[in-house]
Amino acid sequence: MNTQQRPRIPEIIHRPELINFPLREVFTVIAAIGWVIWLYIISPLFALLAWLFGYNQFTSYVLDDPLHTLETLQIYSYAVLAGGSLFILWGSYNWLRFRTSQRRGLAQIASPGDIGLSFGLTEEQVKFAQQNKSLNFYYNDEGAIIAIEK
Repeated sequence: MNTQQRPRIPEIIHRPELINFPLREVFTVIAAIGWVIWLYIISPLFALLAWLFGYNQFTSYVLDDPLHTLETLQIYSYAVLAGGSLFILWGSYNWLRFRTSQRRGLAQIASPGDIGLSFGLTEEQVKFAQQNKSLNFYYNDEGAIIAIEK
């Protein structure tokens, strides 16, 4: 069995400390603005649900003042139009920028030795596992394969 140590990959890759401080703060502000916009857009749904369960504020804000409701819908439509336009502009920019370059390539085919290295196995064990259809794998407490049998 191969005794080489493999790097431990965390279950969730979340490394905000790798982002420099000003950029991390910009991302935080953008996320906060996004949450505020989302809450503003979703709040009428909460008002509707509250009205269905007997809360009377929906009547006073929406039904008694239809002009205000139409203004709110107009603002929503402008926001959706602006957001959609930004997405289309961003997509067009990326298409114009990257349409002629092929940056993605085919992945290299992994050899049995490469596969064995990533799982802590020998090349012979990998070939044995590839040639058999039904196998039992045994693991230790850390999740590493310790034995393979038919």
